[in-house]
Amino acid sequence: MTEYLDPTDSVAVPRKTAPRPSSLDGKVVTLLDISKAKGDHLLDRLEELLRERTGVATIVRRKKPTFARPAPGPLRQEILGATDVVIEALAD
Repeated sequence: MTEYLDPTDSVAVPRKTAPRPSSLDGKVVTLLDISKAKGDHLLDRLEELLRERTGVATIVRRKKPTFARPAPGPLRQEILGATDVVIEALAD
């Protein structure tokens, strides 16, 4: 598995990515807008492509209140309990 360094810690800490599903067929996908400018445009297009090219069961849209802070706990718990895959958008 590929290892990444997390630049948000005061010291770079190795992080591993979450396991990826082999297919999106029948999955609930959450598209998370982190509130950066034009992130919604990116997610709009990504949603179109996911609907055209995959067999996703449901696409859910969520938005963080601000890009400057981590997602609030209740939002993270909502996403964790209701989704199979999360795609986070960052754009400017």
